[in-house]
Amino acid sequence: VLYEDARKQAKELDAEFASTKTLRGPFHGVPVSVKDNYQIEGYDATIGFTAWANNPGKKDACASAGAIIFVKTNVPQTMLAFECSNPLWGRTTNPWNNKYTCGGSSGGGSGALLAMDGSASGIGSDIGGSLRIPASYCGVYSLKPTAERVSLLVHKEGDVLDSSN
Repeated sequence: VLYEDARKQAKELDAEFASTKTLRGPFHGVPVSVKDNYQIEGYDATIGFTAWANNPGKKDACASAGAIIFVKTNVPQTMLAFECSNPLWGRTTNPWNNKYTCGGSSGGGSGALLAMDGSASGIGSDIGGSLRIPASYCGVYSLKPTAERVSLLVHKEGDVLDSSN
């Protein structure tokens, strides 16, 4: 949860707009949740691996778009499962019935958090159903990004999806 940084960024965006009357980007001031595999400067991107904890990101997934990132969302370890559980952050359940899964691998943000109105928008990734499955399980909509629409350069270094390798 990035509340303090989110509040600080919101105040900066307000001040910037008041003085320039210009939006920073298409998501100027919109509170956004981000899947844990995306780097946010100063915060871990672990994808559920305990070995990747306490190693803050050096890049930022949404800074230039003006989005206010207030939370990183849970994923299954390695992001290759149809449920959302890992040994570092635990299990995310379906917001309609906690006996069921919210789906994976974007289940924490693109499923559960959006379904319970916890975020205005969420950013995730989808190769084999990672956005579509949680959206279906949780009763929300999702858009599968076209390849390279969401930059892979901000994925955790070492991630199999990192295009900088």
